[in-house]
Amino acid sequence: MIKKFKAHSQKEGAGFIVRRPIGGAHLLDSVADPFLLLDELGPVEYAKGEFPGAPWHPHRGFDTVMYLKEGEGAHRDSMGNSGVLRAGDCQWMTAASGIVHDEGRDHPGGTLHGFQCWVNLPAKHKMDPPKYQDVPSNVIPTFEPSPGVSAKVIAGTCAGVDAVVQTLVPIQYIDFVLEPKSTFEHGGESLAAELETIIVYVYSGSGAVGGTEASSGDTIVLGRNEGGGDGVILESGAEGMSALFLAGKPLREPISRHGPFVMNTREEIMQAFMDYQNGTLVRHKGTMVDFEGKDEL
Repeated sequence: MIKKFKAHSQKEGAGFIVRRPIGGAHLLDSVADPFLLLDELGPVEYAKGEFPGAPWHPHRGFDTVMYLKEGEGAHRDSMGNSGVLRAGDCQWMTAASGIVHDEGRDHPGGTLHGFQCWVNLPAKHKMDPPKYQDVPSNVIPTFEPSPGVSAKVIAGTCAGVDAVVQTLVPIQYIDFVLEPKSTFEHGGESLAAELETIIVYVYSGSGAVGGTEASSGDTIVLGRNEGGGDGVILESGAEGMSALFLAGKPLREPISRHGPFVMNTREEIMQAFMDYQNGTLVRHKGTMVDFEGKDEL
């Protein structure tokens, strides 16, 4: 184990509370590379229309990934793209050269629980045209790699099962749900050697990750050979355990970040702010890949 710590809580968007395992003072960007941020919203109960969402805001230079466990929310951008994210769905948004969007509106009430992850882009792709991959839950591979263990493969591969999302940076993003007293080792061919950064966030229950005891809110940063092999052993306790597994190939490029922009130099950050202020941040209309058989928009 490289590091273990509890995710801290803070306000985000229009004032809702999140737990933040990646993107805070506990973890340097160089250690989390290529991951920039991971936020957990909820689970929390909201009345109809009560959730304030994240009103119009810009992004440039990275991917934002919204994965909704429970609830529902609409999203739209300044170029006319829109949609609704429902329980189990994922939206993989490559902001790249620039997007201004609004998300989380129109929650119908009830439990809301979801995660937002930011994945850095290589310098050569930071100014690419933006792109959406809206992935409904029914096309995200979900299966049992071993008894009592469920794996939802949002990105990458697990036990020979590949995600449908295509990423510019080699990563894995897997939601593991373990029933009480269950064990699974994720590794072998499913965990390529180039995926040097491994971070596991336990969001419910308790157990052990790579031999280290963990409970809800714990973030475990692992080396490549934790757990006695080239894989990572997940073990649940008497109440079961749910955890997000993130693995990625480090970019090893300079990172300059401020608010909603992540570039390689301060000059590029200043340019992003100037572009936003003068209305030229959005240079291309984002394309949208539909995984339900429709044409790309």
